Amino acid sequence: MHKLINSKRDPVVISAWGAVTPLGSEFGEIATALRDGQSGIKKIEKFDCSTFVTEHAGVPIEGNEKIRWPGAKHRSAEILYADLASKRLKGHCQFPKGIYSDEKIGCLLGVDEPAGDIELCVSMKKRQLENPTKARLLQEMNNIYRLKDCFNLVPTGALESVSSNISFEGISSTHVGLCSASLQAIGRGMQEIKAGRIDAAIVGGVSGKVNPINLARLELMDVISTDIHRDSTARSRPFDKARSGFVPAEGAVLFMIERASSVRARGDKPLLELRGYGSSMGAEHIVAPHRESLEMRLAMQRAINSSGIDNDQIQLVNAHATSTILNDFHESRAINDVLGFRDDLLVTGNKSLHGHLIAAAGAMEVLNTLISLNSGFIPGTINCDDKDSRCEVNIVKNTINKAVDYVLKNSFGMGGLAASMVLGRIN
Repeated sequence: MHKLINSKRDPVVISAWGAVTPLGSEFGEIATALRDGQSGIKKIEKFDCSTFVTEHAGVPIEGNEKIRWPGAKHRSAEILYADLASKRLKGHCQFPKGIYSDEKIGCLLGVDEPAGDIELCVSMKKRQLENPTKARLLQEMNNIYRLKDCFNLVPTGALESVSSNISFEGISSTHVGLCSASLQAIGRGMQEIKAGRIDAAIVGGVSGKVNPINLARLELMDVISTDIHRDSTARSRPFDKARSGFVPAEGAVLFMIERASSVRARGDKPLLELRGYGSSMGAEHIVAPHRESLEMRLAMQRAINSSGIDNDQIQLVNAHATSTILNDFHESRAINDVLGFRDDLLVTGNKSLHGHLIAAAGAMEVLNTLISLNSGFIPGTINCDDKDSRCEVNIVKNTINKAVDYVLKNSFGMGGLAASMVLGRIN
């Protein structure tokens, strides 16, 4: 039997992080963007967007520099970002090698569903033969596909990339949970440590969905903003009356989480407490939230219940806030149902600044919370110029200097997937 750790006496905390994001990769540059309302939405340079309505997204500088479609054989964005983020995490980790055995370190990541390389598919089609035999088809596939290309077709590719930089042999998994994937991965990592099955975990999310095939799919589904009458940095506008869809984004954010006592024992400072976690699934519709916002309400209340604090102690909600009509309305209603409408309860939507990182969205916004809480401010929700009257919550439109003890972070995905975490400032 594993010994259940008393989380109140020895909470699970974030001790280090590594990231590649639309807002940058270092504490200072991300903090400046959050505080000053600097958008990370930029021109997509990875591929020719001339046949798309959308030509801008939340693409990290590294993505625009290192990835080209079409081009020479290239690494997938997911593998590139996982490699960069894990190298940066390793650089920030202060614990000496040997404090934890590898089998007591886990790795749990939120990832996107794998997709085939469109260039390779086109190449295969061009080589298609009339009345091909099985042997000829296999030979052509062997000529086009490398073994490494096959790893891009499995969700565990990100784990391999991380393990090449940081050793781990504990509980490991990749979670394909759409927009809530990385927050669910962080929550599960916290639970595994509390249960005593591992001592530390690499958790977070990796996403590389700004590519031609996914952009075409999103435009066809009419879920992303294609408002050509607005500047690209003004299209992500959570809770605004004129919102018209999310702005796609990508990147990777990884955390090292462990017990606070271990961090302090070696003279380091915990960065953020993972206080409570809850998840749910509505499954009423393949895209839309539950009509009664059920999965959202359940995830939030379960997170608060597991945190050991009262509902009225939540001071800030870092909302999922996708800038879609349905999500923002349902999330607003769910917040009021669970926490009640209070003048002192504030809501912020970070996707207004960097877009929607899909599988890495929750991790990105946990990082934003870590940075802003340690810097003493609440980032504003840019572009919310005319708040939708149906979204009856107190939106932080402009950055305010304020110390916050407890934040509720939401991540809600298509198909009714929902996750929430209570995050605590380290005193």
